[in-house]
Amino acid sequence: MMRLLLDEPRVFVTYGSASLISTEGYEGEGVGEPWADESNGLCGAGVPGVLALQTSAHTDWLPFRIELHDTEPAAGDGWEEIVEVSFTALSDSAMLAGLDGDGYEFALPRGDYRVRYCLTGMEEDIAGPHLLQFWPAAPAPGRIVRQTGEQAAYWHRARRTLTPAEEQDDRDAEQAHRDRMARERWGDRLPNDRLRATLTAGLYLDAISQLDPDLEFALSEADDATHRRVAAWAALRSLAQAGLVDLPEIAPAVAALRRGEPAPPPFDDSGFVWAALERADVPRTSVPVPPDGSYEQSPQDWGITVLFHSAESDSLVAVLEVLVCLAYVSGRDGYRDALAEVRRVFPALE
Repeated sequence: MMRLLLDEPRVFVTYGSASLISTEGYEGEGVGEPWADESNGLCGAGVPGVLALQTSAHTDWLPFRIELHDTEPAAGDGWEEIVEVSFTALSDSAMLAGLDGDGYEFALPRGDYRVRYCLTGMEEDIAGPHLLQFWPAAPAPGRIVRQTGEQAAYWHRARRTLTPAEEQDDRDAEQAHRDRMARERWGDRLPNDRLRATLTAGLYLDAISQLDPDLEFALSEADDATHRRVAAWAALRSLAQAGLVDLPEIAPAVAALRRGEPAPPPFDDSGFVWAALERADVPRTSVPVPPDGSYEQSPQDWGITVLFHSAESDSLVAVLEVLVCLAYVSGRDGYRDALAEVRRVFPALE
């Protein structure tokens, strides 16, 4: 015998998350608690009376069907992903809801159940069907019944404790990825540890590796104080070149740069800095970008960004970002002279 508890064609979900709740006074648990049993990554039953569900699509209206059976039903052939968990209903009603969506209430008698969660469409991120089947059963370990897609495999792996061998595999894969990034950025040239650490930092650091790698490597060998002095000088040159250095809206930041210091709060916030430029309502110009002038950009837009880039917590990231800004403010025809002037002012970087 099968009783249909819910057949809802449009359950709205965001972040690929839905939940089924059969308990009173539930206010949400820690992010990882529903997955505490680590049996699978699609249906978490670690919180009594609650099921956490990973859905096929990230954000969409999804069809859900919930059935109550007297005994264990056969698993259908058409489902791409199937998992099972044990579940205890702590009240006589339950609610299904997508994250940020409406809830759908249905009757579910109190008691211990086995739950089978079936879905399709996860690999394509589409609104495939979702089925929850309940039947009375004593508590037992959860299990993955069927797994066909890479997305499901990802969640199964992400929500369990990895073995030492798997952790080492992850470290090896991350190291190989960083090695590829380093070769793409610097070729056969070997960066020191300080420079290598910038592989995953900053917004524009790949550009300085193309425009002036010798200056980049020289700065990687310099100390933090030198980084801050060069960054402050280059930031002022950028602002002057862009016609922004005398703007009243940024006067406190300019004063700090003239003392050789990073721009202070709130000029370390990009949103505040862009708003200050808009308030100033300065005319925008454009120059061909380095190195080949394939398109044009505004020196004023690049110039204003030196303020928050100068305040990066890592002094090497800060100075390299500011130098990229200086190059783009100076444009295709002036960036070489601008970076050469850095060396003249700071001869230790030769």
